[in-house]
Amino acid sequence: MKPDEGRLLGEFSIAGFGGDRAELADLNGDGELELLILQSAGQLKSQLHAGRSDVDEADRSLHCLTAVSLEGNVLWQSGRPYSREMPFTCHGPKSVVVEDIDGDGRCEVAAIRGSSLVILDGASGEQRSSVELPADNFDILCAAQFGHPEAGRQLICKVNDAAYPPWSYSNPAMVFGADLSVWREPFAVQGAGHNTVAMDMDGDGRDELLIGYSLLDDDLSEVWTLDLGEAFDYVANHADHIALSDVDGDGRLEVRYAGSEDFFVADLEGNLLWQARGRHSQRSVEGPWGPNGEKRIIMCEKNKGLWGLDAAGNVLWHRTDVNGYAGSTVRWRRGRGRNEWALFEPRLRPIAPTPYESDPSWSRGLWPCFIDGNGQLLDVFPWKDEYAQPRKLIRAERSYDCGVRYTPIARDIDGDGLDEVLILDRYRVCIFKSPEGSGAHTSDLR
Repeated sequence: MKPDEGRLLGEFSIAGFGGDRAELADLNGDGELELLILQSAGQLKSQLHAGRSDVDEADRSLHCLTAVSLEGNVLWQSGRPYSREMPFTCHGPKSVVVEDIDGDGRCEVAAIRGSSLVILDGASGEQRSSVELPADNFDILCAAQFGHPEAGRQLICKVNDAAYPPWSYSNPAMVFGADLSVWREPFAVQGAGHNTVAMDMDGDGRDELLIGYSLLDDDLSEVWTLDLGEAFDYVANHADHIALSDVDGDGRLEVRYAGSEDFFVADLEGNLLWQARGRHSQRSVEGPWGPNGEKRIIMCEKNKGLWGLDAAGNVLWHRTDVNGYAGSTVRWRRGRGRNEWALFEPRLRPIAPTPYESDPSWSRGLWPCFIDGNGQLLDVFPWKDEYAQPRKLIRAERSYDCGVRYTPIARDIDGDGLDEVLILDRYRVCIFKSPEGSGAHTSDLR
């Protein structure tokens, strides 16, 4: 059963402050979701990348956060938005957390800005506190509840790519308290990679942390590290992406690892359940997409296509004619039958040599869509020619690092049990809704 085409609920301009990373949250406590948009070079802000020809000082110094309502009204802005005609270069900014960090019942924004970790007031954007980090290449930030809730949450800061001496690739990480005091000095893990997951996995009210191929307890002591064999290269084949789901339908969570080359699934006791051979495993998504609702996994590779796997890791299909990532699911329909799909973000394969000018005609093929358990792309979101990306100077090997991309975000915004899908680029936000959903315009997004 194919999904019905969505309907456009609203759209608004973010030209001037649009970026490649955005978070949905109730920033000001009014009971409605707002959008927080980040302009940043991401990991490329580090002086470790100072010699690259596709990033300059204007890119590295860029850091602007803009809070905007889902009607398009700017609530606050922290930092100066990018103003050059040439698009800024950006890669992998995962450096913002939006939630109640100090336990006062109100939203805060934590962000890595240059070589500092800062906390802003969610309602006003005013800076509350800051602390200097050991280096300028920390770029991954997540929050966890390791201690008592009255003490607030902890913030895990992690290096995303190249390490500073003497640390190995994607190490170290360190942890701060809600008051930005050091909660854990810098530490390293095997296969550190580019992703962390904090979650209470044993039901004791405190979070554990999946980082690299390790599980750490709430005191950050090692519970286990996945044994991938003596010959396994934990640096080259680091954990690019980690996700938790009930892969085999037994009612218990398993861990999915996109391991830079191969794909792994382990249980929460640290036992490797199965391994699927890949070439550059980068992301995955799981859902009940078999003919009778059986679990299926879509494993996405970096510039090398997609794989369909069953719950035991057997290959069902392989497509090399499409490129991009499926990282989240969308609930789009009520009733019996297929209700959920994977949300797919197409990407353009690298074009060399750089620099070059992009072609607006590429845009239609980069527009997000659904993908089903058989690997079929499903055109769901109505396209307008005005959505096309303008011609741009591409300085980076990856065109999306210069903004030739669309970013989809799925969330049940209005509480009707079905997801809305936001599609944003650096110029506008479009909000699409299932035809079965309630509401007809952005004033219903509450």
